[in-house]
Amino acid sequence: MEDANVSLMRRVNLIFRFSYTLPFFMASLCGSLFAWLFFEPPLYIVILMPLVVLMLAVFVNFSNDYFDHRSGVDKIRFHEKEERWRSMNENDSVLLNKIYWGGNPFDDGLVTDKQGKIIMILILAVAGLLAIPIFLYGGWLVLVFGGVGVFISYFYTAPPLDLGARGLGEVAVGASFFMLVFFSFYVATGTFDWNTFAFTGVVWDILVWEIFVFALIVGTLVGLMRLTDSMSGQEAHIANGEKSIAVRFGLDGAAKIGKAFIVFAYILYGVMFFFNPVYLVLFLTLPLTLKAWKIMTEMKDDWTIKLPPFFFGTAFVAEILFIAAVCVQYVFNVGPIF
Repeated sequence: MEDANVSLMRRVNLIFRFSYTLPFFMASLCGSLFAWLFFEPPLYIVILMPLVVLMLAVFVNFSNDYFDHRSGVDKIRFHEKEERWRSMNENDSVLLNKIYWGGNPFDDGLVTDKQGKIIMILILAVAGLLAIPIFLYGGWLVLVFGGVGVFISYFYTAPPLDLGARGLGEVAVGASFFMLVFFSFYVATGTFDWNTFAFTGVVWDILVWEIFVFALIVGTLVGLMRLTDSMSGQEAHIANGEKSIAVRFGLDGAAKIGKAFIVFAYILYGVMFFFNPVYLVLFLTLPLTLKAWKIMTEMKDDWTIKLPPFFFGTAFVAEILFIAAVCVQYVFNVGPIF
């Protein structure tokens, strides 16, 4: 159980994992900010969409912890391996301990099952209230995307679907983050025509392809984050009868899949450079991914536990670098080189 003397802010972060929601928030911010700079939607939409996504991200993480607690998978994963995990947290990875993961708050006694149910309802209520102005602006499209987001968020670990336990967790996460970027952009531009079921009013020029490809990058990187996270709980997933990608293909196979998607992500980085030279900054994520690649190759000393924070960092840093590149592109009117 978490130290009783832990600070209030630390306790709140352990319960809600706000730091782990940063890639969610930033993904939506990337799409909505891109729309605001180049297509000039209302500023309040640009502000509200990432906030709604932030609330849904808190709901994803919190409900995931709740249902992993109810199924017992995190009890197996952490408490029966407590010495291994705690020693890793304290000695080997500040990011793992302070930002990425600190254990299941329900199993650690930080929140009860009854409190968890109330908190989930409150989170969805706040998200719903914040989404009202967005709905009035974007219409039924907002409800469709929001409904898909809530559905994936809830059934990611909730029965009877439990997508993560059926080998669909990585796919669901990757698709969700693609949507967070790309559809935040489209909702902000308000160009969906329900009569033709098509996007109109925005020419599919180079700017739209830029955000489309970057959405693929974010989906790929966060899918990798999910893949490696599931690898770190391999024994617990097997004991609980779950069939994640890591369980289906084994740790060696999952590492090969992870490397393939790293290569795919950097190919997409190259495509972004052809759109505009400012996107060369995306390659500044290389030190993180090269370190992750080395860990997956050597497979030493609890490597599956050390691995996930690097993909968390890669995804988060890529989103920050994209925002910086887009601002430079806008302020200095930097155009494509071809």
